[in-house]
Amino acid sequence: MYTQMKKIVSILFLIPPLILAQNVPTAYKTGEKLTYKVQYGPVVAGVANLEVTGSQKEFTYLAKGRSTGVFNLFFKVRDTYKSVVDKSTLKPIWFYRDIKEGNYKKKEKVFFNYELQQAESTRDTISLPKNTQDILSIFYYLRSQNFNALKVGDHLSAQMYLDDEFIHSNLYYLGVDTIKTKFGSISCTKWAPELQTGRVFEDRQGLELWISNDANKIPVQVKAKVMVGSIKMELIEVKGTQEPFKSIK
Repeated sequence: MYTQMKKIVSILFLIPPLILAQNVPTAYKTGEKLTYKVQYGPVVAGVANLEVTGSQKEFTYLAKGRSTGVFNLFFKVRDTYKSVVDKSTLKPIWFYRDIKEGNYKKKEKVFFNYELQQAESTRDTISLPKNTQDILSIFYYLRSQNFNALKVGDHLSAQMYLDDEFIHSNLYYLGVDTIKTKFGSISCTKWAPELQTGRVFEDRQGLELWISNDANKIPVQVKAKVMVGSIKMELIEVKGTQEPFKSIK
């Protein structure tokens, strides 16, 4: 069960780094807080929270996930992810995670050493490729990019650090879509990553991601088909956004 949950959580944040730029304008600001409901099939399995804090030169991203209700009785989850990035480049400086899923527990901290071009974790040191992001920082990096030049069917390459290796995938742009949420109808850009199959996901494009088609670029919904059912993450609370978050009238 842990292996499946880890893969699912990893893919939910598997977003590709685009061309790196200096003084990157962001679609978010310090103080932003997002809350998601997580469903496993028809069962509400948990809650996920994302928050942005920071200093003059750095952003700190914090993600917490916990199981709730009936799901919490047989598979308790208490996960924390933290990423600190340089504000001018959005490159990760260090990444930390504290995982408690069922009987499995793990703590890890990774330092990204750009002078020596290597990622230094608590277990290993490996070479650092270009446009490196971690499993959390890459989630915010996508929100700082310009989607206007993309055409339906275009795909972007991804490299993300996780467990002392870099995971590669392609993310396909599927165009603009309108979805119904608790906030009303929201215009979104829709994405589908090409995924590794045979262990968790039913097919190579078993996950879909919707990002608000506005200045905030907020991930609004995620749907994933897995070998033992389906998972859905749905935005239920928004605070401190860069611009007002509005539905379509």
